[in-house]
Amino acid sequence: MSLLPGSIPNNPRIQQSTNPVLLTDREETRAHTELGAAQKDTARELGAKLSSLKSIVWVGVALFIFGVASFAWPPLKAIIGSITTSAAITLGGVALMILPTLIVGHEPLILGGVAVAVGAWFLAHRHGRLHGELSATSRHLRNFWHS
Repeated sequence: MSLLPGSIPNNPRIQQSTNPVLLTDREETRAHTELGAAQKDTARELGAKLSSLKSIVWVGVALFIFGVASFAWPPLKAIIGSITTSAAITLGGVALMILPTLIVGHEPLILGGVAVAVGAWFLAHRHGRLHGELSATSRHLRNFWHS
């Protein structure tokens, strides 16, 4: 059997011993990293992810920001008039951000459902508040006839 120049023969030999023998095994792994053009460009990756979002998700982000702002900013608080309506707007924004990725292809239905739910909540609370203020400040006809 001829060996190539510089090669080491691989002929394992078996030794038998009656005494216990301590064997150790060592494995080394070496890695080398270079920074350069091959590395991911995180700014471009983030830009690509943001540009791939559907427009309904951007509407959800805007609705979420509007809902959170209506919790604390006095002009929006006056317009919305209710903390629960602000919560409904915020949850509607979250729904518009999450649902289009879970239920693909039904974006117009999701947008319509959120718009109807938040709009109905707003009208019901606004109407209920105005009705309560009216009842507290004036007398209704039925109370007028009984007095």
